[in-house]
Amino acid sequence: MLRFNRKTEYALLAVEHMALKGQSELSSAREISEAYHIPFPLLAKVMQALSNKGLIKASYGIKGGYLLAKKPEDISLANLVEIFDGPLAVAECFKQEKISCPQWNGCTIKNPFNRLNHKIYELLRHNTSADLADKAT
Repeated sequence: MLRFNRKTEYALLAVEHMALKGQSELSSAREISEAYHIPFPLLAKVMQALSNKGLIKASYGIKGGYLLAKKPEDISLANLVEIFDGPLAVAECFKQEKISCPQWNGCTIKNPFNRLNHKIYELLRHNTSADLADKAT
């Protein structure tokens, strides 16, 4: 089953939160942590990673917090997922750069799985943090 790790889930929640607030109102890690019941130390690491990748901007100081560094519609879900989960893979063999599976050459499901992998990636690529914040969908 395709499954995101907790850091990815927390990143998606944090980015959605910031998208809902808009690009002019800061969100603190503490505020997001409390709103979504996320352990603060783990969320702080997630926010740092998002900042290091240029998806959010950090403002330091007593009134500090975070803002989206890009418009919500310019932050794809694929980008967020890859930061914390790495490349999308519906099967272990698709995670590796060099295929080491002993069944690879005779595998009858690699092509359908590769197509499925591509479709899921495209779905994530075409959905953005703006879509997360759109409560009408």
